[in-house]
Amino acid sequence: MRTSVKTLSTLAACILSAGALTAQASCELDETIQIADMSWASASTLAHVESKILEHGFGCKTEFVPGETVTTATTMVKKGRPHIAPELWSSNAKKLLEEGEQKGSVSVAGSVFAGGGIDAWWVPKYVVEQNPDIKSVQDLARHSELFQVAGSDKGRFYNSIPGWSSEARSSNLMRAYGLDEQFEVYSAGSGAALDAAIVSNYKRKKPIFFFYWAPSAILGKYDMVKLDMVPFDAANDSCNAEPNCQTPSTSGFPVVAVNTVVAGKIKQQAPAIYQFLSKVQLENDTVNKLLAWGEDNSADPEQTAEHFLKTHQAIWTTWVPQDVAAKVIAQLK
Repeated sequence: MRTSVKTLSTLAACILSAGALTAQASCELDETIQIADMSWASASTLAHVESKILEHGFGCKTEFVPGETVTTATTMVKKGRPHIAPELWSSNAKKLLEEGEQKGSVSVAGSVFAGGGIDAWWVPKYVVEQNPDIKSVQDLARHSELFQVAGSDKGRFYNSIPGWSSEARSSNLMRAYGLDEQFEVYSAGSGAALDAAIVSNYKRKKPIFFFYWAPSAILGKYDMVKLDMVPFDAANDSCNAEPNCQTPSTSGFPVVAVNTVVAGKIKQQAPAIYQFLSKVQLENDTVNKLLAWGEDNSADPEQTAEHFLKTHQAIWTTWVPQDVAAKVIAQLK
């Protein structure tokens, strides 16, 4: 039977008032646990959630290490650091992780997002309401004029973030679908600039056609429509992710495996921590709304993590034993 939040809060109060715990329990690892703090909001928020649970609930000391998907996977496989990558888009580092698991230097503890990571092409819902024949990416060939910008006779497609594998894939798919004849593939230059373009057009109810991923704050705040694509077929898709692909094929995006990845030492020497990390999982819509709350309240990832721990106790308390949950709750401001 699921323990109620009220029961856990009462238990936490009893623990403190009775002085049953005069010090934090000893951490299973006798060293500072390094957690990858990725550059995007959901990953950074998860890093802070896990840090607070490890520190307050398991008695561990943690520190954050800046990271990105490939660089973090590389250092984990080669050096065993950082100890935890809370949100690794594993499909983008598949060979590295396979190598690490064979060596025992890393382990995939669990799947973070219940629906997987979603890459797709999107338009605002009001565009579809005004043009109900737009349902798929192929339909946009008839409506490129909606997305034209000053000085161009082509529509504009806002591509993925420079350097991401989805940037090359989107460019190749534009050619595969023949949309490069009606659209220019445009790079905003950064995630922040892409967000700014989307928000600016949305607030003015202007058409915009763009790549984006979920979960994300943008999709939690704004009503967007994912355009239909030919179903993903791995057998015919090998070239699409390559920057110099000569023969791209029509396809969709694969649902990306997004995992909690840990260094081998966690699995081998810290079974309770590993068990906790293996249970960390969230619905995509929950994350979308959480990140939207963070943006609406100008909250940084640490503040967003604390908001999650306070308001979603029915979710995260299922990841840990009751006594660990009670100690975390007792520390929430």
